[in-house]
Amino acid sequence: MRRCIAVLLGLLLLAPTTASAQQLPLPIRIEGNGITVRAESGMSRLANRIAKMAPKKLRSISADLEHLAKPPKVEIRLIKRSANMTRASPPGHRVPGWAAGVAFPRLGVIVVATRREHNTINVPNTVAHELAHLAMGAALRGRAPRWLDEGFAYLHSSEYSFARWRTLVGMAWTGNVIPWRELDDSFPAQEQEAGRAYAQSYDLVSFLAIRGKHKHTDDDGDRWPFQQFLSLIASGHTPDEAARVAYLNSMDQLHSEWYQQLRKRYLLLPAELIALGIWVVGAILLIIAYIRRRRINRGRLQQWAEEENAIPDAPPQNV
Repeated sequence: MRRCIAVLLGLLLLAPTTASAQQLPLPIRIEGNGITVRAESGMSRLANRIAKMAPKKLRSISADLEHLAKPPKVEIRLIKRSANMTRASPPGHRVPGWAAGVAFPRLGVIVVATRREHNTINVPNTVAHELAHLAMGAALRGRAPRWLDEGFAYLHSSEYSFARWRTLVGMAWTGNVIPWRELDDSFPAQEQEAGRAYAQSYDLVSFLAIRGKHKHTDDDGDRWPFQQFLSLIASGHTPDEAARVAYLNSMDQLHSEWYQQLRKRYLLLPAELIALGIWVVGAILLIIAYIRRRRINRGRLQQWAEEENAIPDAPPQNV
Protein backbone atom coordinates (compact mmCIF):
# COMPACT_ATOMS: atom_id res chain seq x y z
CA MET A 1 0.00 0.00 0.00
CA ARG A 2 1.32 3.37 -0.94
CA ARG A 3 2.74 5.26 2.08
CA CYS A 4 0.56 8.31 2.49
CA ILE A 5 -1.19 10.09 5.33
CA ALA A 6 -4.05 12.54 5.27
CA VAL A 7 -3.25 15.21 7.79
CA LEU A 8 -6.19 17.19 9.14
CA LEU A 9 -4.90 20.32 10.77
CA GLY A 10 -5.11 20.16 14.52
CA LEU A 11 -6.30 16.51 14.55
CA LEU A 12 -3.68 14.30 12.94
CA LEU A 13 -0.61 16.48 13.46
CA LEU A 14 0.62 15.42 16.83
CA ALA A 15 3.57 17.65 17.60
CA PRO A 16 5.05 20.92 16.37
CA THR A 17 8.50 21.06 14.89
CA THR A 18 11.35 22.51 16.89
CA ALA A 19 12.29 26.10 16.38
CA SER A 20 15.64 25.00 14.95
CA ALA A 21 14.05 23.03 12.11
CA GLN A 22 15.11 24.58 8.82
CA GLN A 23 12.60 24.85 6.01
CA LEU A 24 13.52 22.95 2.86
CA PRO A 25 14.36 25.27 -0.06
CA LEU A 26 11.87 24.96 -2.94
CA PRO A 27 13.24 27.31 -5.62
CA ILE A 28 11.16 25.98 -8.54
CA ARG A 29 7.78 27.69 -8.77
CA ILE A 30 5.05 27.25 -11.40
CA GLU A 31 1.70 29.05 -11.18
CA GLY A 32 -1.43 28.68 -13.26
CA ASN A 33 -5.11 27.65 -13.15
CA GLY A 34 -5.28 28.59 -9.48
CA ILE A 35 -2.59 26.05 -8.53
CA THR A 36 0.98 26.69 -7.45
CA VAL A 37 3.60 23.97 -7.79
CA ARG A 38 6.86 24.34 -5.89
CA ALA A 39 9.77 21.90 -6.00
CA GLU A 40 13.37 21.30 -5.07
CA SER A 41 16.19 22.03 -7.49
CA GLY A 42 16.51 19.56 -10.37
CA MET A 43 12.78 18.72 -10.42
CA SER A 44 11.61 21.09 -13.18
CA ARG A 45 10.38 18.36 -15.50
CA LEU A 46 8.30 16.67 -12.81
CA ALA A 47 6.99 20.02 -11.56
CA ASN A 48 5.77 20.93 -15.06
CA ARG A 49 4.11 17.53 -15.45
CA ILE A 50 2.25 17.90 -12.16
CA ALA A 51 1.28 21.50 -12.98
CA LYS A 52 -0.41 20.23 -16.15
CA MET A 53 -2.26 17.29 -14.61
CA ALA A 54 -3.34 18.81 -11.29
CA PRO A 55 -6.08 21.23 -12.55
CA LYS A 56 -7.82 18.50 -14.54
CA LYS A 57 -7.62 16.07 -11.65
CA LEU A 58 -8.96 18.64 -9.20
CA ARG A 59 -11.93 19.32 -11.47
CA SER A 60 -12.67 15.60 -11.61
CA ILE A 61 -12.56 15.36 -7.82
CA SER A 62 -14.72 18.46 -7.42
CA ALA A 63 -17.47 16.82 -9.50
CA ASP A 64 -18.28 14.67 -6.45
CA LEU A 65 -18.34 17.80 -4.28
CA GLU A 66 -20.56 19.98 -6.44
CA HIS A 67 -21.95 23.15 -4.81
CA LEU A 68 -19.68 22.64 -1.78
CA ALA A 69 -16.80 24.84 -0.64
CA LYS A 70 -13.53 24.58 -2.52
CA PRO A 71 -9.97 25.04 -1.22
CA PRO A 72 -9.17 28.77 -1.08
CA LYS A 73 -5.80 27.98 -2.63
CA VAL A 74 -3.87 24.92 -3.75
CA GLU A 75 -0.12 24.64 -3.35
CA ILE A 76 1.68 21.42 -4.29
CA ARG A 77 5.18 20.97 -2.87
CA LEU A 78 7.37 18.31 -4.48
CA ILE A 79 10.43 17.00 -2.66
CA LYS A 80 12.97 14.27 -3.36
CA ARG A 81 12.98 12.28 -0.10
CA SER A 82 10.17 11.51 2.32
CA ALA A 83 12.57 12.02 5.22
CA ASN A 84 12.30 15.77 4.51
CA MET A 85 8.50 15.81 4.68
CA THR A 86 8.42 17.87 7.89
CA ARG A 87 10.89 20.43 6.55
CA ALA A 88 8.73 20.96 3.46
CA SER A 89 5.48 21.24 5.45
CA PRO A 90 4.05 24.50 6.82
CA PRO A 91 5.94 25.61 9.96
CA GLY A 92 4.78 24.12 13.21
CA HIS A 93 3.75 20.70 11.93
CA ARG A 94 5.54 17.37 12.09
CA VAL A 95 4.96 14.57 9.58
CA PRO A 96 6.11 10.93 9.87
CA GLY A 97 9.14 10.19 7.72
CA TRP A 98 7.43 7.12 6.22
CA ALA A 99 4.66 9.23 4.65
CA ALA A 100 4.79 9.65 0.87
CA GLY A 101 2.29 12.49 0.85
CA VAL A 102 0.51 14.77 3.27
CA ALA A 103 -2.37 17.23 2.99
CA PHE A 104 -3.17 20.33 5.05
CA PRO A 105 -6.76 21.11 4.01
CA ARG A 106 -7.14 24.34 6.02
CA LEU A 107 -3.97 25.74 4.48
CA GLY A 108 -4.52 24.39 0.96
CA VAL A 109 -1.07 22.77 0.92
CA ILE A 110 0.04 19.26 0.01
CA VAL A 111 3.55 17.81 0.11
CA VAL A 112 4.59 14.80 -1.97
CA ALA A 113 7.94 12.98 -2.08
CA THR A 114 9.42 11.07 -5.02
CA ARG A 115 11.28 8.47 -2.94
CA ARG A 116 10.88 6.72 0.39
CA GLU A 117 14.26 5.25 1.33
CA HIS A 118 15.06 3.06 -1.72
CA ASN A 119 11.49 2.89 -3.04
CA THR A 120 10.20 5.07 -5.87
CA ILE A 121 6.83 6.74 -5.26
CA ASN A 122 4.17 7.13 -7.93
CA VAL A 123 4.02 10.92 -7.73
CA PRO A 124 0.96 11.59 -9.99
CA ASN A 125 -1.16 9.05 -8.07
CA THR A 126 0.01 10.40 -4.73
CA VAL A 127 -0.73 13.99 -5.81
CA ALA A 128 -4.24 12.92 -6.89
CA HIS A 129 -4.74 11.18 -3.52
CA GLU A 130 -3.70 14.24 -1.55
CA LEU A 131 -5.70 16.61 -3.75
CA ALA A 132 -8.78 14.52 -2.88
CA HIS A 133 -7.98 14.94 0.82
CA LEU A 134 -7.58 18.68 0.25
CA ALA A 135 -10.90 18.99 -1.61
CA MET A 136 -12.75 16.81 0.91
CA GLY A 137 -11.40 18.81 3.84
CA ALA A 138 -12.56 22.09 2.32
CA ALA A 139 -15.94 20.77 1.17
CA LEU A 140 -16.97 18.98 4.35
CA ARG A 141 -15.21 21.46 6.66
CA GLY A 142 -13.48 18.74 8.61
CA ARG A 143 -16.70 16.82 9.28
CA ALA A 144 -15.77 13.75 7.21
CA PRO A 145 -15.00 10.68 9.33
CA ARG A 146 -11.59 9.16 8.67
CA TRP A 147 -12.98 6.16 6.76
CA LEU A 148 -14.88 8.45 4.38
CA ASP A 149 -11.90 10.75 3.91
CA GLU A 150 -9.47 7.91 3.18
CA GLY A 151 -11.94 6.03 0.98
CA PHE A 152 -12.68 9.16 -1.03
CA ALA A 153 -8.96 9.80 -1.57
CA TYR A 154 -8.31 6.25 -2.79
CA LEU A 155 -11.40 6.47 -5.00
CA HIS A 156 -9.77 9.34 -6.91
CA SER A 157 -6.16 8.15 -6.98
CA SER A 158 -6.88 5.09 -9.16
CA GLU A 159 -4.02 3.10 -7.74
CA TYR A 160 -4.16 -0.71 -7.86
CA SER A 161 -2.86 -2.42 -4.75
CA PHE A 162 -2.35 -6.18 -4.61
CA ALA A 163 -2.16 -5.99 -0.82
CA ARG A 164 -5.56 -4.27 -0.68
CA TRP A 165 -7.05 -6.83 -3.10
CA ARG A 166 -5.70 -9.70 -0.99
CA THR A 167 -7.13 -8.11 2.16
CA LEU A 168 -10.58 -7.77 0.59
CA VAL A 169 -10.53 -11.40 -0.56
CA GLY A 170 -9.71 -12.43 3.00
CA MET A 171 -12.60 -10.33 4.32
CA ALA A 172 -15.00 -11.92 1.85
CA TRP A 173 -14.02 -15.44 2.88
CA THR A 174 -13.63 -15.01 6.63
CA GLY A 175 -16.25 -12.34 7.34
CA ASN A 176 -13.62 -10.47 9.34
CA VAL A 177 -14.87 -6.98 8.50
CA ILE A 178 -14.78 -3.92 10.72
CA PRO A 179 -18.14 -2.40 11.77
CA TRP A 180 -18.38 0.97 10.06
CA ARG A 181 -18.74 2.76 13.40
CA GLU A 182 -15.34 1.37 14.46
CA LEU A 183 -13.47 2.14 11.24
CA ASP A 184 -12.12 5.47 12.46
CA ASP A 185 -10.50 3.75 15.43
CA SER A 186 -8.82 1.20 13.13
CA PHE A 187 -6.19 3.53 11.70
CA PRO A 188 -3.13 3.11 13.96
CA ALA A 189 -0.10 5.33 13.56
CA GLN A 190 1.77 2.73 11.50
CA GLU A 191 0.10 2.32 8.11
CA GLN A 192 1.03 -1.37 7.82
CA GLU A 193 -1.14 -2.10 10.86
CA ALA A 194 -4.08 -0.26 9.28
CA GLY A 195 -4.25 -2.32 6.08
CA ARG A 196 -7.72 -3.67 6.79
CA ALA A 197 -9.11 -0.22 7.63
CA TYR A 198 -7.69 1.32 4.44
CA ALA A 199 -8.91 -1.54 2.23
CA GLN A 200 -12.39 -1.60 3.73
CA SER A 201 -12.75 2.19 3.65
CA TYR A 202 -11.78 2.30 -0.02
CA ASP A 203 -14.18 -0.46 -1.01
CA LEU A 204 -17.07 0.83 1.09
CA VAL A 205 -16.78 4.36 -0.32
CA SER A 206 -16.50 2.94 -3.86
CA PHE A 207 -19.76 1.07 -3.22
CA LEU A 208 -21.48 4.23 -1.96
CA ALA A 209 -20.19 6.24 -4.92
CA ILE A 210 -21.90 4.05 -7.52
CA ARG A 211 -24.99 2.91 -5.58
CA GLY A 212 -28.31 4.37 -6.65
CA LYS A 213 -30.83 5.82 -4.25
CA HIS A 214 -32.58 2.45 -4.13
CA LYS A 215 -31.04 -1.00 -3.71
CA HIS A 216 -30.10 -2.84 -6.93
CA THR A 217 -30.16 0.37 -8.97
CA ASP A 218 -27.25 2.38 -10.30
CA ASP A 219 -26.86 6.13 -10.33
CA ASP A 220 -26.85 6.53 -14.13
CA GLY A 221 -23.26 7.75 -13.93
CA ASP A 222 -23.95 11.05 -12.18
CA ARG A 223 -23.33 9.84 -8.60
CA TRP A 224 -26.21 11.99 -7.40
CA PRO A 225 -26.97 9.96 -4.22
CA PHE A 226 -23.29 10.02 -3.28
CA GLN A 227 -23.08 13.78 -3.85
CA GLN A 228 -26.20 14.28 -1.73
CA PHE A 229 -24.68 12.06 0.98
CA LEU A 230 -21.55 14.24 1.10
CA SER A 231 -23.56 17.48 1.01
CA LEU A 232 -25.66 16.40 3.98
CA ILE A 233 -22.54 15.60 6.01
CA ALA A 234 -21.12 18.99 5.05
CA SER A 235 -24.26 20.65 6.43
CA GLY A 236 -23.81 18.95 9.79
CA HIS A 237 -25.66 15.63 9.52
CA THR A 238 -24.09 12.44 10.78
CA PRO A 239 -23.20 9.76 8.17
CA ASP A 240 -26.16 7.66 9.34
CA GLU A 241 -28.59 10.59 8.99
CA ALA A 242 -27.15 11.44 5.57
CA ALA A 243 -27.45 7.80 4.44
CA ARG A 244 -31.14 7.61 5.40
CA VAL A 245 -31.89 10.59 3.15
CA ALA A 246 -29.50 9.91 0.25
CA TYR A 247 -29.91 6.12 0.07
CA LEU A 248 -33.13 5.53 2.04
CA ASN A 249 -31.17 3.12 4.24
CA SER A 250 -29.20 3.35 7.46
CA MET A 251 -25.42 3.02 7.38
CA ASP A 252 -25.78 -0.36 9.10
CA GLN A 253 -27.98 -1.56 6.23
CA LEU A 254 -25.64 -0.11 3.61
CA HIS A 255 -22.63 -1.70 5.31
CA SER A 256 -24.41 -5.08 5.23
CA GLU A 257 -25.31 -4.61 1.57
CA TRP A 258 -21.71 -3.70 0.76
CA TYR A 259 -20.46 -6.86 2.44
CA GLN A 260 -22.90 -9.05 0.51
CA GLN A 261 -21.61 -7.54 -2.72
CA LEU A 262 -18.03 -8.09 -1.57
CA ARG A 263 -18.78 -11.79 -1.03
CA LYS A 264 -20.39 -12.08 -4.46
CA ARG A 265 -17.32 -10.50 -6.07
CA TYR A 266 -14.70 -12.62 -4.33
CA LEU A 267 -16.25 -15.90 -3.16
CA LEU A 268 -16.03 -17.44 -6.64
CA LEU A 269 -12.53 -16.07 -7.17
CA PRO A 270 -10.61 -19.20 -6.04
CA ALA A 271 -12.71 -21.41 -8.34
CA GLU A 272 -12.05 -19.02 -11.20
CA LEU A 273 -8.35 -19.02 -10.42
CA ILE A 274 -8.31 -22.83 -10.35
CA ALA A 275 -10.05 -22.94 -13.72
CA LEU A 276 -7.60 -20.40 -15.09
CA GLY A 277 -4.72 -22.43 -13.65
CA ILE A 278 -5.99 -25.60 -15.34
CA TRP A 279 -6.29 -23.74 -18.63
CA VAL A 280 -2.76 -22.34 -18.31
CA VAL A 281 -1.31 -25.74 -17.40
CA GLY A 282 -3.14 -27.33 -20.35
CA ALA A 283 -1.80 -24.66 -22.70
CA ILE A 284 1.74 -25.21 -21.39
CA LEU A 285 1.42 -28.97 -21.87
CA LEU A 286 0.22 -28.46 -25.45
CA ILE A 287 3.20 -26.21 -26.16
CA ILE A 288 5.59 -28.74 -24.64
CA ALA A 289 4.00 -31.54 -26.69
CA TYR A 290 4.30 -29.45 -29.85
CA ILE A 291 7.97 -28.68 -29.19
CA ARG A 292 8.65 -32.34 -28.41
CA ARG A 293 6.89 -33.45 -31.61
CA ARG A 294 8.99 -31.03 -33.66
CA ARG A 295 12.18 -32.35 -32.09
CA ILE A 296 11.16 -35.95 -32.78
CA ASN A 297 10.32 -35.14 -36.40
CA ARG A 298 13.57 -33.23 -36.82
CA GLY A 299 15.46 -36.20 -35.38
CA ARG A 300 13.76 -38.62 -37.75
CA LEU A 301 14.55 -36.47 -40.78
CA GLN A 302 18.18 -36.26 -39.70
CA GLN A 303 18.31 -40.05 -39.16
CA TRP A 304 16.85 -40.74 -42.61
CA ALA A 305 19.36 -38.38 -44.18
CA GLU A 306 22.24 -40.10 -42.44
CA GLU A 307 20.97 -43.55 -43.49
CA GLU A 308 20.61 -42.38 -47.08
CA ASN A 309 24.15 -41.01 -47.13
CA ALA A 310 25.45 -44.28 -45.69
CA ILE A 311 24.18 -46.37 -48.69
CA PRO A 312 27.15 -46.89 -51.12
CA ASP A 313 26.77 -45.73 -54.69
CA ALA A 314 26.05 -48.48 -57.22
CA PRO A 315 29.13 -49.46 -59.38
CA PRO A 316 29.15 -48.04 -62.89
CA GLN A 317 27.76 -50.30 -65.66
CA ASN A 318 30.07 -51.35 -68.58
CA VAL A 319 28.54 -50.64 -71.91
